[in-house]
Amino acid sequence: MAFLDLVSELTGTLPGLSPILASTYINRALQKIYGERTWSFLLTDGVLVCPAQFTSGTAAITQYATTVTLDATASAALLAQTLPGATPGVLQLQMRFGAASPAAGPVYAILACDATNPAALLLTLSQPVQDATTAAAAYQIYRCYVTPPIDDFLRWESIVDPSNAITLTGTRLTRSAREFDLRDPQRSSQGLAYHLGAWGGNRTADPVTGLTSPNATADAGTPIYELWPHPTTGQTFLCRFRRKGEALVAPQDTPPAILSDALILQAALYAYAYPFAMANVANFPSFKHANWPMLIAAARNEYRTELLDAKRADNESQLQDVWNLGHGLRTARPFGRFGEMPYPLDANFLQSHLIRF
Repeated sequence: MAFLDLVSELTGTLPGLSPILASTYINRALQKIYGERTWSFLLTDGVLVCPAQFTSGTAAITQYATTVTLDATASAALLAQTLPGATPGVLQLQMRFGAASPAAGPVYAILACDATNPAALLLTLSQPVQDATTAAAAYQIYRCYVTPPIDDFLRWESIVDPSNAITLTGTRLTRSAREFDLRDPQRSSQGLAYHLGAWGGNRTADPVTGLTSPNATADAGTPIYELWPHPTTGQTFLCRFRRKGEALVAPQDTPPAILSDALILQAALYAYAYPFAMANVANFPSFKHANWPMLIAAARNEYRTELLDAKRADNESQLQDVWNLGHGLRTARPFGRFGEMPYPLDANFLQSHLIRF
């Protein structure tokens, strides 16, 4: 059922409820349902591109300034990343300075790029430059800070670099920048990345202009992740991740097919619409003489029934539930780090070995 039809049915079930409020309740109900489990339709994929580092030419820097000017050679090397549609784009890259690669200086995010003069690109950095003033500083530009590929991102499931046979799963996805600070405070480990750590949240750097940092293209509050070792040789990652679930916006938008109309409407009724009516009996004559607690309880029971049906259908499509975690002897990975049997097993082998499933 389309968004407009859901709103119409909700306002028809509760006369006096405004369509604007009904649309809000429908979307709140959807978010409530999205949070009930890890639905299969909220698992999707994307791509993270980390280009090979840029080191050609030099940069003119002034200590404690936030702008940097690249020379003609460096500008020519980076120019393609300033064009519309570039992947990942200059504003997704970071910069640091040093006499040798790997540079030992701080990592600065690039917040803006002025390409008025293509032979002398002017970069605005996220922090004042701490390095000494020089007209010809060696530099590195690469991408070590990444943002999720989608707005309603929830969490990573796996990240794979097929070209280099590198897989980031489990603890390789749950590191933090604090751990990287302990292991590699200068971030001198560079080359191929095989860990991802939580760096923090994107923040509003300038309340007047609304400029955000360290990623000027993402909203404030967007999670920022750091790849480590810093990827300087060029890597393309194929990602699988969970989504929070999108709201319905256009009248023709439809919810995921596995969620029944009754499930969404009952969630909206018991959690939002009926409590609203009960709290506003004095303001709406049509809301009087109804047993709202009983209606709320009935809608909640119907919601739970519909939710179980939806979960069952989701498991039939793609199993999401873990039915049996097993006892203590079955918690480890029995066949190495991949937890898979490398060869066929017969009954004799199973009966003569302690196998943990």
